[in-house]
Amino acid sequence: MPASASESQAGGRRLRPDRDLRRRILASGGEDLGKCMQCATCSAVCELADGRNPGPRKEMLWAQWGLRERLMGDGDLWLCHQCGDCTLRCPRGARPGDVMAALRRECIVHYATPRVFGRWANHPAGLLGAVMVAALVLVGAAAAWAWSAAAVAELSSLDPRAVLPFWTRLPHGLLASIFLSLVAFDGLVLVRGGRRFWRDLEAASAAWARPPTERRSGSPIRAALGRILWHDDFGACLNNQVRHTHHLLVVYGMLALWLTSLWVVTARWNPLLDGLVYPLSFWNPWKIMANAGGLAVALGSTLMLAERWRRPKTAGVGTYSDFALLGLLLVITLTGFAAELLHLVRIEPLRYFVYALHLISVFALLLMLPYSKLAHVVYRTLALVHAERIERGRR
Repeated sequence: MPASASESQAGGRRLRPDRDLRRRILASGGEDLGKCMQCATCSAVCELADGRNPGPRKEMLWAQWGLRERLMGDGDLWLCHQCGDCTLRCPRGARPGDVMAALRRECIVHYATPRVFGRWANHPAGLLGAVMVAALVLVGAAAAWAWSAAAVAELSSLDPRAVLPFWTRLPHGLLASIFLSLVAFDGLVLVRGGRRFWRDLEAASAAWARPPTERRSGSPIRAALGRILWHDDFGACLNNQVRHTHHLLVVYGMLALWLTSLWVVTARWNPLLDGLVYPLSFWNPWKIMANAGGLAVALGSTLMLAERWRRPKTAGVGTYSDFALLGLLLVITLTGFAAELLHLVRIEPLRYFVYALHLISVFALLLMLPYSKLAHVVYRTLALVHAERIERGRR
């Protein structure tokens, strides 16, 4: 870093190094960043790099200089799936894959609202804090629901669409209100962050990208969704292709659980339903999809944890945020299955305790969602759509 301090000139543009950004990257998984000597081995082995976009070499250089302006609008950060090819073959042990992961976390925090929550959620104390806040929300909302007599009114309702609560102290309307409020909050944070991210993608591509040599046919959104649905970029990585299956299990399992949850919380107001709409019978298609999704998430999370634990340090083991998210997903699925089983055999009060633990875990996940690795679903999707839009090539 030149002694002239905060600004230098390069290519006619003024660079503004951010020393705090570099320090945070070094502290959050990119501690070997300084070993990079710009040999370009990482770009040579990366199956997603091309001649116009030599990642992750350029990201390593920009991170060493703390060039926040370039990094935050860099869509190539999100094309990387951290397969480990570059980290495994780096001659200096600079672990480019881990640096790219640290940069993505910094990007999520940068676009988060409020930003302090993003830093908190990616700190080891953040998970414990989210669980405590979720527990307070559940207890406080249940007390307010009972005090206002809303619980009695709901349980005595003669609505033709009958909803029987799992636990009368936590009626369906209460849980639906909390769930939908948290989902709305997550949506607002992610939409705001996504809009700012897209604006920076556009500005960065206009300032730094070269014009494409040929035009592609078809919709960029359709092309990006095809890459997302089939996860074909995972298959392009040579070092760790097994993650392709693990990731598909978690992604599609979570999608099944989300769809079932939205169906259940809106069942009371669904005009297409009549009679007993909840609880769902064991052979109800939505129940089958929820159980299948839970099994997929539990299996995929377990396999991903085992794979990361066995992975040699030279290939990048992962960070606290990775293990915390996978562990929380495991807790959610296991407590969900346990609550279902205990409810069937009517073991009280254990079934209520496990059910409350399951709800607290779900609400904690929703509180952390726009600030955690789950925000990838928005930022990676936007980056892929933008890459297809500007004809960003792949090998």
